[in-house]
Amino acid sequence: MSDALISKLLKVLTWLIMGVSVVMTILFYSNNMTEEPFIIWAYILFALAALLALAFPVYFFIKSPKKAIKALIGIVGMAVVLLIGYLLSDATPIVAPQNNPDFSNPTVLILTDTGIIATYILFGVSVLILLYTGVRGAFRK
Repeated sequence: MSDALISKLLKVLTWLIMGVSVVMTILFYSNNMTEEPFIIWAYILFALAALLALAFPVYFFIKSPKKAIKALIGIVGMAVVLLIGYLLSDATPIVAPQNNPDFSNPTVLILTDTGIIATYILFGVSVLILLYTGVRGAFRK
């Protein structure tokens, strides 16, 4: 299929989804519909979004393999950052006045530490890149 045809099909699909959503919203707020079809529609939209989130990258990877390599390098970079965050995480229980079981659950503690450390690493890398581009721009003039 050509890109123009795919673009037109997606545009029609988008307007169709929007139209169904608007009609359902009007019916819901005019008390002509319960929340159950609304929830089912939300599940359908979620499934469609998940399917498209998986299908389109595969399509574009097949269409342009050189760009796919760059995307895969980015994914591998994120995996490395998450691995570093995981290896640096700590499962020491947190002493707190609340009786929250998550404060002593090693899995929860490791996952939250991994997320926090990965965020710190990504923030540090972004600051370094900003500094690099600023200094590079100053010397290029």
